[in-house]
Amino acid sequence: MIVAFYAVLAVGFVVLGIGGIMFLDHRFSQAVGDRSFAMKGRRLETDDPFVRRQFRRYHAIRVAYCAALLVLLFTVVSNVG
Repeated sequence: MIVAFYAVLAVGFVVLGIGGIMFLDHRFSQAVGDRSFAMKGRRLETDDPFVRRQFRRYHAIRVAYCAALLVLLFTVVSNVG
């Protein structure tokens, strides 16, 4: 029973992680609209200060989201059993 619970937990966290990051990337794309920018790996190439500001903002939100998922994962796993 514990194995099944851990399997469901793992699938749930993978879906939350990938889905959340994809949602934040989508919101970033909507926020900048049609302004010009290019992603080269993890780097942003643009001359527009608005795009840079939005990128820093959404990157900070992504880092906080990942940290919150890790804290939630450790909390849930420590309370199982």
